[in-house]
Parts: sequence; structure tokens; C-alpha cells
Amino acid sequence: MPLHRLDSIRIAVPDAAAQSRLYTTAGFTTDSSGSRFGGSDGGEQVVLEEGDFRRLLNVDILANDASDTSVIASRLTGLGISSTMRDGRLVATDPATRVEFSVRVADAPVIPRADVMPYNGPGHNERVNQRASGVIPRARAPRRLGHIVIGSPDIDGTVRFLVEGLGFKVSDQFPGIIAFLRCSTDHHNVAVVNSEVPQLQHYSWECDDVDHVGHNGTALIAAGVAKPGWGFGRHYVGSNFFWYLLEPSGSFIEFYSDMDIITDDIEWETRGRTPVGPEHIGNSWGPSMPLEFIVPPDLDQLKAGWARIG
Repeated sequence: MPLHRLDSIRIAVPDAAAQSRLYTTAGFTTDSSGSRFGGSDGGEQVVLEEGDFRRLLNVDILANDASDTSVIASRLTGLGISSTMRDGRLVATDPATRVEFSVRVADAPVIPRADVMPYNGPGHNERVNQRASGVIPRARAPRRLGHIVIGSPDIDGTVRFLVEGLGFKVSDQFPGIIAFLRCSTDHHNVAVVNSEVPQLQHYSWECDDVDHVGHNGTALIAAGVAKPGWGFGRHYVGSNFFWYLLEPSGSFIEFYSDMDIITDDIEWETRGRTPVGPEHIGNSWGPSMPLEFIVPPDLDQLKAGWARIG
């Protein structure tokens, strides 16, 4: 796959100060400007701007070499979508969501292996004479930005832009509802969901394990910088553990662990991938999906914001 990483996103929010408090409470790293944030691995992966309403502005993707960007530009032209080179990046905008996607050539950072204490279970005692590390609260920064979910008023058009234009691959989909796409070996890096107006529905950060997910979510709720959203549970699609929190801007932030990894397309399509129906859109176990996850509480503000842009 010429693409190999979801690198960063740029977002606009009505209250940048509240958003910054969320990130600092979660242990994100930041620069001197206080507008760029990241997990413990992968550098700064969220660029924050103040705006009239919450909006995903840009998504930065990494590719292997310059020839890949030339091929992408040609494919986009075939779709009737213009692209430009800007500061070493190939830049094109999805007409449906108005999100600007940029593709640049760079190596992915090396992610160190998580030091996770083994679990005990029936017939195998891997941890003896000591407590599990997970009982000791130690909220810490998540590792990296793993995936985003974009709401699109033209889901087919956005999927076509990403797959036929940029070169994403389809991992799973429920036609007309949601499509899970990858630009790396992760099961999905960008998912596209049907939405009345464009929106960043949620964005997700990888954690070491279940305890890392739990400690981080608990810390944000206890600090009052985020509200309970959905979870704890395990998804059917992607297989990951999840916990979603409603953050100040109105989007959901997700902490997750244990995502499906796809290194062989043929093996995934023949052995790994299973049919996806309505019963699989939510979770394998855990609380039912809340209405706010489908219809955002700030839908009227989003509509008004997009109406002002025209």
C-alpha cells in the first residue's frame, strides 16, 4: 500500500481553551503555542484552531515516495477533482465534506512495544504473587491518533474520493450507513458515516491495553473536562475495546486498544472479514449506542455554521 499512516488532523472548535484543557488533562504533549497536541508516540497529531463551529479542516496522510503522490494526483484528476502541491504536500479537498486531505512523503515513526503485565486466566497463571498493574490508577497520554470518523452528506462520494482517489482500502462496510477504510495496517484509519452535515463524528487514540483505556477515561470524567459518552465495550467491526467521551467541542473522543491488524489483503478477505449487518454496527458487548452518537446534540449549530459558509 503506497499510503502507510494517518499522521495528523487540524480542527476548529468554538472554545479552544476548553479543548486545550481536555488535552492537557489527558497528558497530551504540546508545543510552545499551545495549539498542537500529540500522544506519547508519533509527534503532534492534533492542530487546534478557534472557529465559529466545530469542524474538521485537514487530514494529513503519509505516503512512501514521491511517485505515489503523482499517481494519486492522476487518479484524482480522473475523478474530476483538482489537486495542488503545497509545501511538499499533495493537497485535495473532498467535495462532500469540504475536508482538505494532504499527502506527504515521510517515514512512519517507530512505535515502541507496550510494557503490559500479563493476565491470569483459567489454566494459566501468568501473574503470580503480585497485584495487577491495572489496579493502580495511572492515567497517562494515549499512544497515537489511530482513526477518525467523518460524517458526510454524500457517503458514496466521500468513499470514492478516499478509495479511488487517495488509495485507501475498504476493510468493512455497511452500504449507505458506514464504511471503514484503511491507509495503514490498522483495520481502519478513516471511517465515513452518513450525516446530514459534514462533521468530525469522533476521533480515536490508541492505548496500551484495557486498563490504559479505563484509567484515561476515568481521569477525564473526574476532572470534569469530558462527559460520559458510550462504553466501555468491544466493537464487532475492528474488534477493539472502546470508551467514548463527549468532549467540549461536541465531538466524541475515543480511547481504544486491541484493534484488528491487516497485513495480507487476501487473507483478510478470505479468512478475517465476516459479513457486517445492522446488529454489528454498534458493539459486540457493552452498553447500547446512545442517540447522541447518531444525532449530535449540536446538530442545529452545525447546520447554522455550514449555512453561514454557504
